[in-house]
Amino acid sequence: MTKSCLTAGLLALAMFTLGCAGANAPKVVPKADVAGTVTLDGKPMEEERGEIHFIAGGEAPAILPIKGGKFEGKVPAGECRVEVRAWKKGEPIMMDGKPFGEPKDENYIAEQFSEKSTLKANVAAAGAKDLKFEVEKKK
Repeated sequence: MTKSCLTAGLLALAMFTLGCAGANAPKVVPKADVAGTVTLDGKPMEEERGEIHFIAGGEAPAILPIKGGKFEGKVPAGECRVEVRAWKKGEPIMMDGKPFGEPKDENYIAEQFSEKSTLKANVAAAGAKDLKFEVEKKK
């Protein structure tokens, strides 16, 4: 095989490989810096184990801790559904009048702000520094 045939064959193989990878490559959603506040029942969310989730279609959620009612970090740019959660130790399972196993953590934020949230954030590629979310405890 001549050197030019080998070079042409390698070039064709490289173009085929790159072309296929480009067509099937996963879409990468750019990240943007966000910061903001969360109030719980009208007061800054002080819970030690609070978190805010930013969910963009097809992406894993970006989960940021809430400390002193504030959060900050990187999340997907664009339209995001937002969920707020705060955790406490649940009640132990009782068997024959005695606790059985470790109690599971329970989210005590009302479902319209957590698992069935209607909260939204439109995060610009340049970021968003003054997001505000008001949530309530489960009743």
